[in-house]
Amino acid sequence: MIVKPILFWLKNVRDLALLQDHFGTNHSSPWNDYDYIVKFKLYYVDNSSKQNLGFLRLLVNGQSDTSKFLIENGEEVEKNIYEIDQAINQEIAVSLPLDIDYYHKLNKLLTGSSVDQFLALICDASYFYSRISTYKSWDGFNGSLMREGSSSEAILRKGHQIATGRYSPEESFTINVELDSESYDPVQFVFDNDREVSKTNINLLIGKNGVGKSFLLKELSEIITGVQEIDDKWPYFHKLIVVAYSPFENFHTKDDLLDELDKKYSKKKKIKKPKAPSRRRMNVNEYAYVGFRNESGKFSVDWPKKHSVEALLNILKFDRDNLWWEERGRFEILKETLSLSIDFDNIAVRLLESEKFAIIDGVSNKNIKAIEESSSKEDGLLFIKNNEVLNLSSGQIIYSYMIPSIVSEIEDESLIMLDEPELYLHPHLEVGLIDMMKHLLSETSSYSIIATHSAILTREVEKKAVKILRRKNGRTEISAPGFETYGESLETIIGEVFDDYTTVKPFQNDILRHVNSEEDIESAIKKIGSDVGDEALAYIAAEFSVDEDYLIEDD
Repeated sequence: MIVKPILFWLKNVRDLALLQDHFGTNHSSPWNDYDYIVKFKLYYVDNSSKQNLGFLRLLVNGQSDTSKFLIENGEEVEKNIYEIDQAINQEIAVSLPLDIDYYHKLNKLLTGSSVDQFLALICDASYFYSRISTYKSWDGFNGSLMREGSSSEAILRKGHQIATGRYSPEESFTINVELDSESYDPVQFVFDNDREVSKTNINLLIGKNGVGKSFLLKELSEIITGVQEIDDKWPYFHKLIVVAYSPFENFHTKDDLLDELDKKYSKKKKIKKPKAPSRRRMNVNEYAYVGFRNESGKFSVDWPKKHSVEALLNILKFDRDNLWWEERGRFEILKETLSLSIDFDNIAVRLLESEKFAIIDGVSNKNIKAIEESSSKEDGLLFIKNNEVLNLSSGQIIYSYMIPSIVSEIEDESLIMLDEPELYLHPHLEVGLIDMMKHLLSETSSYSIIATHSAILTREVEKKAVKILRRKNGRTEISAPGFETYGESLETIIGEVFDDYTTVKPFQNDILRHVNSEEDIESAIKKIGSDVGDEALAYIAAEFSVDEDYLIEDD
C-alpha cells in the first residue's frame, strides 16, 4: 500500500511546505532524534516550481512528535494536507536547519521584509535569538536542535544575518584552549585574514613524536563537536573536517561521534546499535572524517579509493542541486585545487568490467545516476592527460583521496584539521599541499589547524600561528618560535623546533674519531676537508675553537 505523504503548509509568505523526512526514501518511519520526532524536508514553492531548502528540525514545547501536533492543531485543507499558520508561533515552537546553506538559499529567494516574515512564520531560532534562554530550557532543544556544538551555534548566531545579507565573516580572532593544566600548557590559536603579506588561516602544531600533537587535535575536535563542554566562547565554525591518513590515528568517525552524542543526550540507559547506520550518519551534517577507516570504522587501504569516487559523485550532486544559489560550483573548485599539484586535463572514473573510462566534466553534460551505476569505485579517481591515464606518485595518490573528500564536505567557514599530512609526501609535494590548502581555504573563507613535523609547511605560516610542542618532565610545553617563520630558511626552523642545534649528529661523532689526534685546524682540514660539507667544516672549526671566518679566508 502506498502511503500518501503528509504535507504541512505555511501560506502567509507564498507557500512553504514541510514534509516528514522519511518520505521519498526506503525508510518506513520518521527519524527519531533522541526521543523527539522533529525532522522535516523543507520546500519553497512559487508559481508551480519548488526549491529544496534542505532539512529543518521543528520542535514544539512539551511535544515529542511535531507531526502529530501539527495534524491535531492544523487545518486539513485536502486529504493529508494541513495548513499550519495558526498552529505554531514563537511562544510554543522553534526551528533550526541542519546546515547553514539554508540561510544562503533564503537570501537568494527572498528580499527585504519577506525574509523576516518567512523566518518568523517558521519560528526560526536565529530570528528569535532574544528568546534563546527560553528555548534552551525546553526539553529536546539541546539534544535535538543544538547537539552539534560549534556548528549549531554558528547556525543559531549567524543564520538571520546571512539570510538578510548583513553577515560578513570575522577577519581576526583567537581560540584559547586549556586542557589538563598538569599535562599541557594553555595554547592560543591565532587567525588573521587581515594580514597584508599572507593570510593567517592556517595554524600549525609542530614537534617531535610523542609530544601530544594528535591528542590535542582530537581534544579540539571533541570540543568543537560538542562532545566536551568548555566555559570559553569560541568562534563558531560551520563544519569540522578531520583528515588523518596515519595507520595509527584514532580520531572519531561519524559513527564514533554519534556514539559519544548518544551517551550524552539519550535518556535510555542501554543504547542499542542502530538498524540503519547509513541513515544515522545522515544526521551528522557538520562533521566529517577523512582517512583510511571506512564508515564502520574498519581500517582499509582500499577505502580511500572508493571514498574518493563517492566524494566526486557527491560534488556533482551538490552542484546539480545548488548552482541556482552558489556562485561557483564545487567541481570547478576541485579541478582548480588539484591542478596546482597534478598536471591533468580531465578527471575520470573507470567503467565497470571495462578498461574504458568516463571523463567527468561536471553536471552539465553527464547524467549523475548513469555515472553512479556504470562506474567502478575500486580504482579511485583517474586523471587524464592527452587522453591517457596518468601514473600518479604516492603523494599525488594521497591528494586524489584527500582533496575530493574535503571539497565534497566543506562549507563556508569550516575548520579543517590535518594530522601529519606530510607522511607520504616528498618536499616538492609538501609545497603543493600547502598551496592547495591555501587556495581551498581562501575559496571557502575557511581555516585549518595542522599537526606536523614539516619545516616546509612551517615556512609558509607566520610565527604567531606556529606552536612548538616539547615534552618535559611528563608535561607538554607549548611555545611560539623565537623568530619569524614565514619565509625563513628550513635550517633555522629545524634547528629550533627539533633542537637540531644541540643534538649530536652521527657525522659529528664520525669526524671526531678522524680528527681527535690532530693538533691543529690545518692538519684536520687537510686530512678530511675534501670529504665533508660546509656544516662539517664549521663543526671542525668549533672543535678547534677557530673563528669560522678562517675557513672562508682559507678558501
